[in-house]
Amino acid sequence: MKTIPNDEILDEFIGKKGTAEREAFDNELRADVLAYKFKELRKKKRLTQKQLAEKAGMGKEQISKIENAKFNLTLSSINKISIALGAKLNFDLQPLE
Repeated sequence: MKTIPNDEILDEFIGKKGTAEREAFDNELRADVLAYKFKELRKKKRLTQKQLAEKAGMGKEQISKIENAKFNLTLSSINKISIALGAKLNFDLQPLE
C-alpha cells in the first residue's frame, strides 16, 4: 500500500499552495480548529455556552455559531473568548517566502 503525503492530496483535490482555493481552504480549516479548541476548553472549564457568553460580553447564540464554525471570527471575538476562558493566545506572524 502506497502512502500519499497530505500536501499531494490537497494539491490534487483542493488546489496547489498559493491558489485562491487552497488559501480559502487553509483559512477555513484554521477557523474550524480554533472553534474546536474554544469548545473543548469551555467544556473542560465546565462552562455552558450561556456562561461563557456572559463572561465574554457576547450572546449565547454567537458562541454557539462560533463553536459550530457557522460564524466568521473577528480578532475582537477571539480576544473576548480567550480572556473569558482564561486562555493565552499566541499569534505567529511570519513573512511569506
